[in-house]
Amino acid sequence: MPKKAVDEKPGKDLSAYWKHKRKLNKLALEYTQNMDKEKVRAKLQSGDIGMLPTICVSRKIGVGALEFAELLSARLGFRVIDREIIEEISDRTELSRSSIATFDERYPGKIREFLGLMLGDRTFGLDAYTRHLFVIACILASMESTIFVGRGIHLMLPRQNVFAIRCISSVERRAKRLEASLKISRKKAEHIMSQADAEQKDFFAKVHGKDDAAPAEFDMTVNLDYLSDINAVADAAALLFKSRFPAT
Repeated sequence: MPKKAVDEKPGKDLSAYWKHKRKLNKLALEYTQNMDKEKVRAKLQSGDIGMLPTICVSRKIGVGALEFAELLSARLGFRVIDREIIEEISDRTELSRSSIATFDERYPGKIREFLGLMLGDRTFGLDAYTRHLFVIACILASMESTIFVGRGIHLMLPRQNVFAIRCISSVERRAKRLEASLKISRKKAEHIMSQADAEQKDFFAKVHGKDDAAPAEFDMTVNLDYLSDINAVADAAALLFKSRFPAT
């Protein structure tokens, strides 16, 4: 098969981007080695899942949110979990979709009851993948303070425990960053960006019932076209987080 045809398979470029330079297996193992499956089951069964103060970073591909999250992590000592880490964690632990389904059979309605307390009427019509994502996010947020990147996690957790940050920038800046990061042409960068934006839009419509991120959802919105000193942005975010959650 010609190389061009392989490169243009749907999803291939996105998969390569999400996994770029990430040591997923090592990170997932580090985050899950202390997870006690019986404790997780007990938490789900009782519905008593206390949430620690959590940071959720919302972004589009190429903005630089993961870099920002890692700088913020260095200032606060929180772990960083993005979409790929969540998927890797779910493959490694008792929080897999099949185990959650088994739990639901043993304790009928407990997960739905728990999600009902968290999400209200939004539990109606949740498919298996969406329920799984909600449960994973809730369990992780109950274990230790975390910085989640992407997937609209700020819409899944109790808002009173979440410091939500939206990172934005122009299409031009995003494309330039993708070019440099992946060492590809501008045309290829724009193709990956378009693919990612479409995937994100479909995900938010399906999981959160939203077309886009509304400004009122966030504690802080950062335009990285103008706030180009990412270290200063991380300093400001850490300061604002601590002002909201002084006990952390």
